[in-house]
Amino acid sequence: MSVTVHLSGYLRPFSGGETEVHLDGEPATVGDALESLFKLHRALRDRVLNEQGEIRQHVNIFVGGDDVKRIKGLLTPIKGDELHIFNAVSGG
Repeated sequence: MSVTVHLSGYLRPFSGGETEVHLDGEPATVGDALESLFKLHRALRDRVLNEQGEIRQHVNIFVGGDDVKRIKGLLTPIKGDELHIFNAVSGG
């Protein structure tokens, strides 16, 4: 079974213009899926993870409608075949 990663429009320039990326294999966790994604699109790593390898504060990742930061972060099991990555929007 493949996993589909949906990327917000802000991340398009770092994914070769793609907003939907299909990953082969069966990643067990969000971290596994991200590593597969970064192998395809290396420029995304610095936009999604910080220098410590954690999800950036302004990035939200959802699996099955659940925010992974409120579960187990990168260790969150993938419950299904879709992962959504959004950058927070702020302004003043």
